[in-house]
Amino acid sequence: MEFIAIDIGTSFTKGAIVDSESLGIRGVRRMPGPARLIGSEPLFQEYSPLEFVESVTDIVAELLPSTSACRGILLTGQMGGLVFCDNKGQPLSPYVSWLDGRATLPHPGGKGTFIERLAVELGERTSCVLGNEFRPGLPLSFLYWLKESQQLRQFEGAIPVTLPDFVAAALCQQKPVMELTNAAGLVDVQSSKLPFELFEELKLNRLHWPTLVDFRHCVGEHKSSGSSLPVFAATGDHQCSLAGTLLQTGELSVNIATGSQLTMLTEERHANSYQLRPYFDGAYLKTITNIPAGRALSAMMKLLTEMTGADVTNPKQAWDYFFQQAEQTPESDININLAFFPGAVSGPGSLSNLREDNLTVGHVARACLEQMADYYHKLAAQLAPSKNWSNIVFSGGICQQSDLLKQLISTRLESKARAVTSSEDALFGMMVLGRVIGGLNATVAEATEHVSRHTTAD
Repeated sequence: MEFIAIDIGTSFTKGAIVDSESLGIRGVRRMPGPARLIGSEPLFQEYSPLEFVESVTDIVAELLPSTSACRGILLTGQMGGLVFCDNKGQPLSPYVSWLDGRATLPHPGGKGTFIERLAVELGERTSCVLGNEFRPGLPLSFLYWLKESQQLRQFEGAIPVTLPDFVAAALCQQKPVMELTNAAGLVDVQSSKLPFELFEELKLNRLHWPTLVDFRHCVGEHKSSGSSLPVFAATGDHQCSLAGTLLQTGELSVNIATGSQLTMLTEERHANSYQLRPYFDGAYLKTITNIPAGRALSAMMKLLTEMTGADVTNPKQAWDYFFQQAEQTPESDININLAFFPGAVSGPGSLSNLREDNLTVGHVARACLEQMADYYHKLAAQLAPSKNWSNIVFSGGICQQSDLLKQLISTRLESKARAVTSSEDALFGMMVLGRVIGGLNATVAEATEHVSRHTTAD
């Protein structure tokens, strides 16, 4: 039972043939993402939405000859950001990325920025309705900016959707829908529906809001090389990747890549000191995001390798050396805060208690990993005060590079752990979802249990 699975992003779009019955992935293809639109303001992150459609179309055309019985196209991608489109999936605006920062600009009426003004209007509904999914780059923040800037009128009657939802509609030239996992920051976590009363209060009710569906919904058909392929509703990349790690109830996901998240499955419907995101089977995820990880370590690596004469032509060699030296340094008394960027840990970043004897790569690297482990220890208690996880699931590129970091985290959290060794979590996740779409399993939980028994997800 084969599908063409595609992960859509601004850095790259990646596709492969996934077999949900034999549990295999083959023919991985990768295409670079489009460039930002020329002339965008510094805080604006805008892209041509049709360039994403072209990349997906090209990958489908390239992979299709390699599968004789393709059951359809599965999509995942960035769950933040927004595109306005019409009833035929044609774009009416650029794609505004989840990294867009225009909502942080000063409001023309004073009293703070756009996002601060929106926070006041939302009040406690930020947590009890939106699940604490409240950031500048989310659709609600951008829509509020448009409304307060007197620019929303031009989009009256348009349909606001996320990037992967738009691509699914554009491939079929059909009316777009929004898969529930893509609706983080828009969905009412109490009812799993769009909060129309809130939209009306914010004067966003003249938009045509999409129907919420789940991943089994067929958006339409895409024609390629004489074949007509069903296109299924696109899912959020975070949730799809977690499905790819085979996350189960009671497990604590620790993903450490460029960014980092702590996540657990939950039946809760009220967010506390974490975010609440829709998952599959009617479940939700409680998660803490933007934990200092690969991006912060990259900033440290830049410092350590920018001197004249350093070997910066081989980044892998530099990273290998960094982690090797951390392992060969039993301890370090350097004090470090890796909060060089806004996120779950308070800044500013710092590096202190330096002496001649500890001013080495080994001491700095060890201090970085020890501090990261401390972050996860503190934030895991914030996510689950009762510490009711039975197992840790490690995923992400940094976890794959550093056994020491996994060991440090496991020790602090006093838990056994398993590691996902593949870098294809999203593709693997779509393979799991394909089992439900194809009728092999009734739920994602059942599919996850089946795949767990027959593979190690590597």
